[in-house]
Amino acid sequence: MKIGWIVVSFLVLLFTACESTDDVLNTLDHTVPVVQFTPDTLEVTAGEKVTINALLSDESGIQRIEFTYANWSLNTIVDLSGESTQVAYTFTTEITVPVDALKSWEEKEYYNDGTSLVITQTYHKLLLTVWDKNRNLQKGYCYVKVK
Repeated sequence: MKIGWIVVSFLVLLFTACESTDDVLNTLDHTVPVVQFTPDTLEVTAGEKVTINALLSDESGIQRIEFTYANWSLNTIVDLSGESTQVAYTFTTEITVPVDALKSWEEKEYYNDGTSLVITQTYHKLLLTVWDKNRNLQKGYCYVKVK
């Protein structure tokens, strides 16, 4: 009988002392940063300099920004982890479109059912990746068409 009371007391203590999943999840940040390019689609001439602008925002603060496009050897990293919390940040960079930038090319697009389709692509996808203070990330694309 004494062991029964100990087990029941232990179970009552266990269930009342633990946090519920809702308690834990409500304290975590589940929102990803917002990325807004202004504008998000550009038409440029090969060899031209272009300014890329993006407004980034997140409630917990922006921590890291990466702007990349391997075909044009673009790789810009902004680390804001050592600075005060910035809820909004304007990312601006100037790039020079290579003189030999492709105007169109063929690429294979794959679908979930395993099929693929060859498409003619005319827009370069420049990738901007943003992390907030809680390591939530968002990817945004700026599309550039070379005339």
